[in-house]
Amino acid sequence: MENWMNIGKSLEEILRLQTYPLAVKLVKDESEFPERTRRPEQKIAVCQALTLSRRYGWTMGITEKDSGCPAVNLAYGWTKLIDEQAMAQFFLGAGYVSDEAGAKTIMENMDRLEPGKYGGVVVSPLTRTKIVPDVVLVYGNPAQMMRLIQGAMHKEGKKVKSELAGMTASCTGGIARTFNTGECQVVIPGNGDRIFAATYDNEMLFAIPAAKAEDMIVGMRAQRLAKYPIPVILPMPPPFPGL
Repeated sequence: MENWMNIGKSLEEILRLQTYPLAVKLVKDESEFPERTRRPEQKIAVCQALTLSRRYGWTMGITEKDSGCPAVNLAYGWTKLIDEQAMAQFFLGAGYVSDEAGAKTIMENMDRLEPGKYGGVVVSPLTRTKIVPDVVLVYGNPAQMMRLIQGAMHKEGKKVKSELAGMTASCTGGIARTFNTGECQVVIPGNGDRIFAATYDNEMLFAIPAAKAEDMIVGMRAQRLAKYPIPVILPMPPPFPGL
C-alpha cells in the first residue's frame, strides 16, 4: 500500500493538485470494503462519491443499493433492460440527440462493466489509500492534463486516445472505459459531474490504469523541461510601443 501512497504523493508534488488523486477499486460486494469505509446514508451517484473523496479525504463505498444514478446503474450492470429504454428516452427528451436512432447509438456505445461481476466500487484518496486501485483518477486543469498526457507518452511514444461524449463521464469514460481497455483516458466531466458533484468549470479528469501509474511518474520526472506550473518567457525590457 505504501507504494501507492508514494505514487499519490508524487502526483501531488509534480502537478500541484488542488484535490486528492483517487484510487478506485471495483469489488464483488460490500464484504470487500476496507475498514472504516464511509457509506452513504441516502442514494448518491458515483461522481458525488468521487468529490467527497477528493475534497474531504474520505474513503467511500457504494453498492447497487446506494446508487441513485441511472447511468451508473446501467453501466455497472445494476439495473434492468426497461431502465435502459427509459434512459434512451431521457437522452432524446433532453435534446442530446435528434432522434431515437441517436439515442439508441448512445446506449450502444456506453462504456460498461460486465453485468453481475462487480457489485460495488470503493474510492479512496491515493496518498492515504486503503485499497489497491484498479484505476487512478486525477482531476485538474488543462495544463495539468497536458503534463499527464506527456507522462503517459514517455515510455512508448503513443498518443493518448479518448472518446468524448460530454455526459456519463467520470463513471463510464473515467472508470469503466479505463478498466476495460487498460489505457489512459482524458475525460471531460459531463453535466452530471458538474451539476450533482460540483466539478468546477475548469476541471478535467485523467484516468490511469493501475498497471501504468508508476510509469507515468517515471515519465513526468524524466521530462525535465516540461514542468507545472508552466514557466513563461518574460520579454525584457517590457515592450511598450511608442514609449
